[in-house]
Amino acid sequence: MGLIAAWLLTGPAAIATADGKAVPRCDVGAYLSDLYDLDPAKHTFSARLSLWSVCDGKDDDPLPTASFTNANDPQKGEPVLTTEKGRFRDVLPLQSVFRQDWDVRAFPFDRHRIEILVTSVPNTDRFRFAADSANSAANDDIAPPGWRMTGFRVMTVERRYPTTFGDATRPRGAGSTHSRLVVRIDLARDDPTVFWKLTGPLYLMLLVGTATFLLPSHSDELTMAERLDTLQSRLALLGGGLFVVMLNMQQVNEVVTSSAGLTLIDGLHLLTLVYVLLAVLATVLSWRWTVHGGDPAKVERLHHRGALFGLVGYALVAGAMVGCAAAVG
Repeated sequence: MGLIAAWLLTGPAAIATADGKAVPRCDVGAYLSDLYDLDPAKHTFSARLSLWSVCDGKDDDPLPTASFTNANDPQKGEPVLTTEKGRFRDVLPLQSVFRQDWDVRAFPFDRHRIEILVTSVPNTDRFRFAADSANSAANDDIAPPGWRMTGFRVMTVERRYPTTFGDATRPRGAGSTHSRLVVRIDLARDDPTVFWKLTGPLYLMLLVGTATFLLPSHSDELTMAERLDTLQSRLALLGGGLFVVMLNMQQVNEVVTSSAGLTLIDGLHLLTLVYVLLAVLATVLSWRWTVHGGDPAKVERLHHRGALFGLVGYALVAGAMVGCAAAVG
């Protein structure tokens, strides 16, 4: 309550610390003009924006010395400096590639919250940001390919560091806290076809493999050798299916990279591999049973039931995986 009362007494341009000392404060905001080159594989994105600060005096302006914490070689434009209604305003154009941790485990249903971080050099005992949320905004025409922007806001937080950065006025080992402006952008993927492009070969293999178990194979006109040839052909087809799944998985890994664990697409590939391996196992067991005098008609009935149960089980598990990814992505 003491800090709130001090803020009310000192006005919007300063806030008091616990010892009653007034700390300069500047209103800071951002306008996001462009967002492009979103690259989860490299954990980066690029943006152009304008930052501004409004302070009581020029000496309080934080933008000339501020640290753009997650920017790679930020390119600053020429600042626009003005004085309006007794307050100093600095508008700084900025363009850069920004580092960002991307969690694409729910790809292609993933949603992300990316941030641009601006940290003040003086600690919070000497300076603090105040977010100009009312004037901050994003360009309505921003449309990165394959994405849509679902939210935008600016906010201030305090960042604690375990060092004083050599500040002799602070006790050794006390650390320091700095004010930080966070430009937060919410994104969601907006390409409904990419899921089917990446998983289509899996489902095609699944249907073809299932169909081989539904073909009749116990006709009285078929000799034992012909029945065994049918099982051998099925094994060859399933072996080719394993190759298709593995090849498609490698191609997907070139599109979707994740350092946070298996993605949804990885899970569907593994599920398909398990299905095909079980089909291979069922075919080998059927072969052995037929060779040792098993009833071909009974084997065929088991094939039909197993194929249908397997297909339904696959659909239920895959549907649950996709539903969970879409819900938490």
